[in-house]
Amino acid sequence: MRRTLAAALFLCAALHPGISSADTTVYRSEYAITVLGLPVGTSRFETEIGSDHFKMTGTMTARGLLALFQPTSGSVTVTGNIVADRIAAREFTLNYTSGDEKQRTEIGFANGGVASTVNEPKVKKRKDWIEVTAAQLKGASDPISALLIRANAPGEVCNRTVRIFDGAMRLDVKLAFLRIVPWSIGGRTGDAVMCRATFEPVSGYHKSRKEIAWLREKGRMDVAFATIEGTGVYAPLRATASTQIGPVRVYATRFEILAK
Repeated sequence: MRRTLAAALFLCAALHPGISSADTTVYRSEYAITVLGLPVGTSRFETEIGSDHFKMTGTMTARGLLALFQPTSGSVTVTGNIVADRIAAREFTLNYTSGDEKQRTEIGFANGGVASTVNEPKVKKRKDWIEVTAAQLKGASDPISALLIRANAPGEVCNRTVRIFDGAMRLDVKLAFLRIVPWSIGGRTGDAVMCRATFEPVSGYHKSRKEIAWLREKGRMDVAFATIEGTGVYAPLRATASTQIGPVRVYATRFEILAK
C-alpha cells in the first residue's frame, strides 16, 4: 500500500493542463504536500508529452517535522503511449526511502496488462496473504498511468473504475462525478472535473491488516482532472485525500515550460 500512496502523491504533480500537444512539450512543475495543513513534502516533475507518447520523471522530498522524525524521499519514472482510446503504460519505476526502509519497484506492461514485476526487497508474505492472480493483472496499470484518462468530453471522465497495480497490491479505484471547479495556475485558467475516488482492495495484501479495512470503508480522495489541450487526455490537477493521520493535500506552487 505504501507504494500506491507514494505514487499517488507523485501523480497529482505529474501533469499540468492547458498545454498544446501539436509538438512534444517538456515542462517542469513543483508541488507542495501538506498533512493537516502542515507542510510535509515537496515534489518536482519534468514531463514530456506528445501526440502519441509521454514520459514523466519526478522526485519527492520530506520537509518540516516529517523530515526530522522520518526522512523520506523518492523518485519515479513512467513511460507509455497515448493511443486511440486509452493510456498504455510501458514501464514504471519507483524508488522510495522512508527512514531505514528502502524499496525499489519496477513494473513492465504489454498487451494491455502487467507483464513483469520486480520488487527489491521482495514483498513479505504471511499466511493470510491474498495472492494476485494473472486475471487480476489484465487491464491493470501503475498508480500514475491509471489516472491519466482518455475522454472525449468532461462528462466522460468520472463514473468509471480504474484498475491499479503498485507492484504488490491490486486496487480498484471507483470515480464518481462531484462537480465542475475552476482552476488557476501560473496565469492559466480553466475548468476541471472533480471526481470522488473510493477504494476497493482486490488482492496483494494481508487479510488481517486494519489499514486495508479502513481504506475500503473510509478511504476517500477528491481529484480535480483537467484536459491537456489537444490530446483528449485528462490528468489530475490537484487532490485532497483522507488518511488515517488526517487530510493530505497536494497543490501546485510553480510551473514553467522548458522546451517546445
